[in-house]
Amino acid sequence: MISEIDLLRDDIPRLEKKFGAGDPFVQVLKAHLAALQTKQGQHPKKKSYLGFLNFKKSEIQKGNQTPTDRL
Repeated sequence: MISEIDLLRDDIPRLEKKFGAGDPFVQVLKAHLAALQTKQGQHPKKKSYLGFLNFKKSEIQKGNQTPTDRL
């Protein structure tokens, strides 16, 4: 499946030739591509998902303890 990043990588050089690198629309597309690439490299959802898993594991472990173990 082709991503938006792939499409922009293909289209930007073609549009630069047609309209020029200084065209405002081309500049916006370049900025959008840079933002997508930065966002892709960060993976913020993965980090919060791992935090959620750790929380659930600790809750399960608490539930498996007997009442005297919790004290």
